[in-house]
Amino acid sequence: MNPRSGTRKTLILETLAAMLAQPHAARITTAALADRLGVSEAALYRHYSGKAAIYMALLDSIEAQLFEDLQHIAATEADGARRLGRQVHALLLFAERHPGQTRVLTGDALVTEDWQLQVRLGGLIAAIQDELAASALVAHPALALAADPQLAGGLLMHWVSGRWLRYAQTSWQALPTARHAEELALMGLRMS
Repeated sequence: MNPRSGTRKTLILETLAAMLAQPHAARITTAALADRLGVSEAALYRHYSGKAAIYMALLDSIEAQLFEDLQHIAATEADGARRLGRQVHALLLFAERHPGQTRVLTGDALVTEDWQLQVRLGGLIAAIQDELAASALVAHPALALAADPQLAGGLLMHWVSGRWLRYAQTSWQALPTARHAEELALMGLRMS
């Protein structure tokens, strides 16, 4: 792949994310995406085999960004409770900064798309939950919530997913990070 092709692929993903970030965005077609990019649909197919491939690439990009943050926190924060708090904050902050990708993370943008995208999303959510569970294992025994790391990872992932969903449902008005530190404190987690 030549450098220009990589740039074009990135532009396609960024444009799709921008379209998804629009409040009340309807189902996005390849024709609408091509129109927004100012190219033909055939030009899209030079870079991706279809719309499912575009969404799959967007999921790959989301995963890479999230895990870069989560793993950096895991590598630099020795205190387990603080590590969990910072990782959860990173997940919420990602959604706040990337509303279009949040529609993908909640599954909202994938409802009418290829079923394999839902499977891929499920795998991504499970991987995030596993990362949180690994941090919960470090937090135990100082953190009662972490007595069962898998349970703690699941609880935190459900809480994060709920925050993401509420953000999307309110057309980006209910910020995921709003009062999150207070709620995390109720679970025994802290940011600093």
